[in-house]
Amino acid sequence: MPKINLSRNHSLEPAVIKERITTLGAKLQEKYQAKTSWADDRTLNVKGTGVEGKLVISDNKVDVNLDLGFMLTPLKGKIEETLGKELEKLTAAS
Repeated sequence: MPKINLSRNHSLEPAVIKERITTLGAKLQEKYQAKTSWADDRTLNVKGTGVEGKLVISDNKVDVNLDLGFMLTPLKGKIEETLGKELEKLTAAS
């Protein structure tokens, strides 16, 4: 299974970064029909057809760890690029 592992630093308050990660989760649901659910205050689980993993928030970093299924393997580069851009936006202080 191909893996996507991305990390981005942030300097946001916990409530702000969690809200932004929730918004990213909604985008994943819409685009990839992946179900998202909070395992705890810092871990958003992602599970859908062809994708499974989690987004983990720490005090100064967000980690994205996803496993892609066979059908999404050809799209790995595009998915990784798109997620990277989304992470840049959501971790930006504003």
